[in-house]
Amino acid sequence: MAVQDDSREQELCNLFNLEWDPDRSRGGEDAWFETTIKGKKHRVAVEVKSTTTDSISTARHVGMDHIRKWRDKIRVVGYYSVERGKPRLVSTLCLAPYEMEPWVAQVEGYIKPDFDLGALAASKLSAKDLAIICGEKDIYTLEDAQRLYKKQWTTAEYREAMDLKAGYSAVRMLSILQQRAGYLMSRGATLNNPHIPKGFLKRFEDQLITKEHAARIREKFRAYLHKCSR
Repeated sequence: MAVQDDSREQELCNLFNLEWDPDRSRGGEDAWFETTIKGKKHRVAVEVKSTTTDSISTARHVGMDHIRKWRDKIRVVGYYSVERGKPRLVSTLCLAPYEMEPWVAQVEGYIKPDFDLGALAASKLSAKDLAIICGEKDIYTLEDAQRLYKKQWTTAEYREAMDLKAGYSAVRMLSILQQRAGYLMSRGATLNNPHIPKGFLKRFEDQLITKEHAARIREKFRAYLHKCSR
């Protein structure tokens, strides 16, 4: 059984001297640290995971937004054993974005065709389709738009999207319909909790960390920054 509760994340963040956001209020970041290199301050996003198995779970409904975020994050993993019913930290691993890239690219290759298909299908919706779904009108009202796009916008955003004084033109309403269709199809294209498998992680066994965690993650970031600047 994978261990993903807050107490395990907090333990790992303390070891690596990370700032931890239990509410994920900063763009979905688990944690971060700040460091200065050659006079420049960097704020480094970190994905924190823990496990009692040989693989690592990731996230529910993984889509292209996850792929984009993962490509910029350092990943910290805590390996736990279970003794007398309680998890105990055995070792940790810290991986740079370029080390995770083969797995991230594999996930992207699996889901991207479905996202591309959904976007293409949504773009093909026409005024005829709009008339079938929303009726044929000269002006569509706020209520029409809210019925279609539901709670994806606030009331203020709905009003800002109006291109007519009393509501929405057919052109604007068609755009909203296409956005809604794209959203619905992207939900179906997501991948639920793809695991980072044992076989992929095995290649990093020589990098397991048992001491000086805070120094090691900052060394890892410096090496990553140097690699990116070449």
